[in-house]
Amino acid sequence: MRVYQEVLPNSCLLILTDSDGWAGLAPLARALRWALHQPQRRVWVDCSSLADLSAHALFLLRQGAERLRQRGGCLVLCHPPASLSEPQPEGPPPGYKVAASLLDADQV
Repeated sequence: MRVYQEVLPNSCLLILTDSDGWAGLAPLARALRWALHQPQRRVWVDCSSLADLSAHALFLLRQGAERLRQRGGCLVLCHPPASLSEPQPEGPPPGYKVAASLLDADQV
């Protein structure tokens, strides 16, 4: 997985992409740490270039969402993979939201 990072006026944007090589989840973990240290308290995660998110990636995103929630912020997944469109039995963790697109992210 590759992660591109961008600071926007009201949020941080993380764009997740599939990678040809095996990089594991280290890029995602680094990008989440970076986003948590920015003054913006909203983090948008664009998944439009991913086929799916592994359980480990979701775990990292949920940890980041919880940390942001504790600081009064939130994490918004944009363009979620199909596997996330179905309701999860445990429900979304606090601070974790889903938006159909980046344009919708500002509305949630």
